[in-house]
Amino acid sequence: MSDLKPLAIERLTGDSAISIAAIERELGFVPDLMRVLSHSRAALHGYLALRAALKDGALPAALRERIAIAVANTNGCNSCLANHRHLARCADVSDQELDAATAFGSRDRAAAAVLRFTKAVIAARGGVDAVEFAAVRDAGFGDAEIVEIATVIGANMLANFVNNLAHSARNAADA
Repeated sequence: MSDLKPLAIERLTGDSAISIAAIERELGFVPDLMRVLSHSRAALHGYLALRAALKDGALPAALRERIAIAVANTNGCNSCLANHRHLARCADVSDQELDAATAFGSRDRAAAAVLRFTKAVIAARGGVDAVEFAAVRDAGFGDAEIVEIATVIGANMLANFVNNLAHSARNAADA
């Protein structure tokens, strides 16, 4: 059995309780990830700050969610995959595009370039070659967007890893 369990919302106090309440108002539910991150005030607030900052960035929500779907599928994080599919639908991404994102694809030229770049970043752990950079730049993305793509990947890797830790016993039983 996993020793890393989501905290009960009723047990949260102070600014962690306030942050979780804000997440519930925003999403209509509290993802297990937020309750697991609540074990560490620093982890919860750091993740939420990064998440909030990315919302104000150059990448639109629909593209951030496609990246999140590709990353979650790569890492086998079914919880994140389900949550980000929901959020992508809220951002008007079609089910066909959601399915394509799980395989780093899209019919949209710009989204396809970002998802191919995402795949390269993950595979090379950030050490992508000039061809990959040229392809994403040719699709209209500059340095700010490229840094945000990497940041979205990293934030979602963190979420996937924490969720997979919390569900590791169940995942092992399913294997």
